[in-house]
Amino acid sequence: MATPGALPEEVRRAIVRGEDPPELAALLDKVRQCAYRIVDRDVERLDDDVALEAVLAAALAEGDDRRRAALAAIG
Repeated sequence: MATPGALPEEVRRAIVRGEDPPELAALLDKVRQCAYRIVDRDVERLDDDVALEAVLAAALAEGDDRRRAALAAIG
């Protein structure tokens, strides 16, 4: 996560914590709750690299949260 990208590192870290920039909040909420509903219009106003980095940060964090919850549930 410490590599340069289209989004500054602190923004990517904020997304992982669930502190989304306002311009990405609707998209990232969909990533976390119902990714299958994401359509072209959700990302068409964004730079491709920004959208990709933001979506990856949110999806990886959400996946890790769900993995941890599953591990806790099975003991």
